[in-house]
Order: sequence, then structure tokens, then C-alpha cells
Amino acid sequence: MYKLAVLDIDGTLINNKGKISQKTIHTISDVQKSGGIVTICTGRNIRKALPVAKKAGIKVPIACIDGAVLVEPETKKIVEGLELSEDEINLILSAANRKEIFVELNTGYIYYKFAENEKEYHYDIFNKRTIVGRVKSYMGGIRYLKNWQQLKTVAPPIYQIVIAGKTDIIAEIKNRIQQGDCSEIDIREHLWDKYLFINKKGGNKASGVERLCNYFGVTMSETVTIGDDRNDIDMLQEAGLGIAMGNAHQNIQEIADYVTASNEENGVALALEKFLLKK
Repeated sequence: MYKLAVLDIDGTLINNKGKISQKTIHTISDVQKSGGIVTICTGRNIRKALPVAKKAGIKVPIACIDGAVLVEPETKKIVEGLELSEDEINLILSAANRKEIFVELNTGYIYYKFAENEKEYHYDIFNKRTIVGRVKSYMGGIRYLKNWQQLKTVAPPIYQIVIAGKTDIIAEIKNRIQQGDCSEIDIREHLWDKYLFINKKGGNKASGVERLCNYFGVTMSETVTIGDDRNDIDMLQEAGLGIAMGNAHQNIQEIADYVTASNEENGVALALEKFLLKK
């Protein structure tokens, strides 16, 4: 019997308009009333994830930044966080210095972003660089830095660094990082083409789900995970039951144990009904 369901947000819990359907909200409530646990594991940072958890009626700890941070939605208290050390941050930034790249530092609540040239900002896919876009980004916890030196003065904790650029430049930066003391760093380059996602070891969704299991006293075999994208693959594979959304790419669906309906068709609600409510 499955006791815990861990949900991705984008493309999974929310529809294409960024909303959670009423059916999904009611179904999550029904699972909770039945004694089951529903929570989130998302690539979003804390600031971007908390409003979704509140809307979904989730009050137990959630995992953010691809599992690097566990946080209590009501108190906003960080239960556990995998911070990059000062030496690791310096190693990563030194490897990327003076390159034509886009860089993003994630502190849990704020994204700090910088590109050497305006053209590199096209890697910042969530901002079209309009005035309205910049205002919305600022309100949403995004800060654009004016120079490289400001990146080095961002106050800790830093849970993730994202670097994007041309393929050869990204390969060179990865190689330089690996020449240093990176034994406690994970570098993921399979999530998006031309991007490096750099976390402390264990900063991935499978590890995040495992830490959630430990917190709730549930085993991985008693856990259902639901997602739609590349960063969900490891948690789909490691959980007792990995469920892909109907809108997920074919290769995501192929590694899943089950495929539910899309995020436009109440796929999460239907999966919860089937496997946790046994409807």
C-alpha cells in the first residue's frame, strides 16, 4: 500500500495556465483525510514553491531546488538544506570567469543572475527582457547583477548554480571544475542542452524524495512519485511507483511504471485516486 505521494509542480501539479484544478485540490484533501501524505518535490526555489503548496493544501515539508532543500510551508523553516561550501562556490565561479555565459545563483528565496553580454541573456528563458518582464521578475525574487564581482559577493546559503552557454564553453567549464576538489559536487548536464546544473551531492529529486521519506517514516517502496520532465527521471525510477504525466516526453513515459492523463486533464488527481484512494 502506498502511503506517500510526491508531486512535481510545473507540467504536473499545475496546468498550462499555472493553475491547480479544483478536482486536484479536492483529491489531495481526500488523500490527506484518508491518512495518506501528499507533498511536493520541485525544481522551483522556496519562494516560487510555497504559494503552490498553500493552494494545494499541503502543510507538510516540501522539497525545493530539485530536492536540495526541505522546507515547512507554514513556518517557512528550512528542515534540511544542502548548501554549496564557499570553496566549492569559488571553484565553480573561477572555472566560469571571463566566459561568454549566463550564470544563476539560487539562495532558496532569490535568484541572482548575470551574463557577460546581453546576447547571453537568451539563456534566461523565463524573462523576455521587457520592462514589464523585469518588474515581474523583481517581484518574483529575481535580481540581475551588473558585474561578475557581484556574483562573488552573494551571501550564502547557495543551493544551486546554473551555467549556460555554447556547448564547447560549457564543456570547458565542466572540465575545469572537475580538475578541482569537486568530490562533493554533482554536475548535471542532461536536464537542458547547453546548461550545467550544479548542486551539492544529493541535490537531486531522488535524494530529496528519500529525505522526505525519512522525515515521514515512510519507505521508498511505499512512495509514489509523479512528474513530467528530465529532472523527474531519477525520482520516478527510485520510488515504489513512478508515474509520468500524459504530457511528458515519450522517453519519460517509457521509464515510468505508469502513465496518467496530462496536466490539462487532471492527471495528478486521477493517479492519486487510483493508487492512494483505490477508486
